[in-house]
Amino acid sequence: MVKEITKSYYLLLLLPTTLSVIAFMSTAKEALIPVLFAILMVGLAIYTNDEPRIDIALSLSRKRVFVGDEVEMIINVRVKRGLGVIAINVPPASYAASRHRESFDIVSGRASHVIFKGFRDGEWAFRVRIKALRRGRFEFGLINYAYHHVFGMRVIEDRIKVSEELLVVPRYRIIRRSLGRIKPSTLTPRTTPTRVGPPSSDFLEVRNYLPGDPFKFINWKASARSPQGNLFINEYEREGLRAGIFLLDVGEWMRLGLPHENPLEYSVSLILSLSKMMLRYGYNVGLWTVPDTGIRVMPSSGQTQFQRIMNALLLVEAGRGGAMIDPAMIRVIMETRPILIMTSNLAAPGAINSIRSICSDRKCISRTILIDINHSSIALRERLRNYGDVGCIPRINEKRDLLPRGALVTTWDPACEGVGTVVVRLMPMIRWLS
Repeated sequence: MVKEITKSYYLLLLLPTTLSVIAFMSTAKEALIPVLFAILMVGLAIYTNDEPRIDIALSLSRKRVFVGDEVEMIINVRVKRGLGVIAINVPPASYAASRHRESFDIVSGRASHVIFKGFRDGEWAFRVRIKALRRGRFEFGLINYAYHHVFGMRVIEDRIKVSEELLVVPRYRIIRRSLGRIKPSTLTPRTTPTRVGPPSSDFLEVRNYLPGDPFKFINWKASARSPQGNLFINEYEREGLRAGIFLLDVGEWMRLGLPHENPLEYSVSLILSLSKMMLRYGYNVGLWTVPDTGIRVMPSSGQTQFQRIMNALLLVEAGRGGAMIDPAMIRVIMETRPILIMTSNLAAPGAINSIRSICSDRKCISRTILIDINHSSIALRERLRNYGDVGCIPRINEKRDLLPRGALVTTWDPACEGVGTVVVRLMPMIRWLS
């Protein structure tokens, strides 16, 4: 649009200039009238060629929302000086990264606006309502704008940064009254192997020595009888709370499905719901990622621990990671003997390798519950939503034979079973194994 106006301006300016030259050569006074028109056009272009002052302010109606909530953005634009067209892009369109565009949906309004600045200073206000689709911590202060002078005298492209941040918290279920049986149907063992307090006087077993074990617990007689010369230590029952560690698979197969509905997002919601329940039952709860991404929460208890887990889960993204296992996690597992609760997607071959990384000699290093999240129903429900309801697609567990011994596998289809129901189903398993 601006280019067409500029082209028309130069064409209109070329015609009177040509006539002015002819008038000057022919000395015809009547032909000097276009000279005045050309002078006026040039003067207008010079008069409006001042650099405009563009002020853009952005504010959010809420700074902390849950997934699925709506937020209203208010954009105030003030322009002084200049004459031309201004194009403005506000979040999420102003961010080139797909993370912002996949995480929000525009419910009303537009993220791109075009305004015309006339001879007078102007003020404009826009309202955009967006819906949060994914959890995370998002910056909402980047605004891009482009100014085009109406006669093409000046083109300015710049950006403005405003200190606005939006925190999108994943939804989780608080089970205050059970829908089923929370207590296991079988008797709970007399002793529990997941205590994390100080050692008691009750003997448990003899095991290999690990760096950091107290020297007073070394069994010198058993070590002397070892053919390989291994050093053994007496293990005693521990006092205190039970322990559980969540292992979140962050492989690229966890993004199968939709950007905002996939095994990773459902794993985050399930971990928050389960950790809330386990903390109420007096567990020490921790969190690690597989493969290791540097995101970890050491086992602890209390409401503060739940906030630590939530803040850590806000940073988790699929397809990232370095080493398969964090050495600190191995040390914590060997010391506290917790129950391991791992969420994964067995539809991908790489998921088996992630699960086997926490095990050795086809046996897991601790009691393990593996939650296999089925993504097939999620994808088909989105594709076939215009053709009616899509039923549950059962998972054929052909790869369970490749899993290590000692892992209790349970399947969860988020499209057919809610988070609260699966929490009630898993709690008896957790309490029995711990």
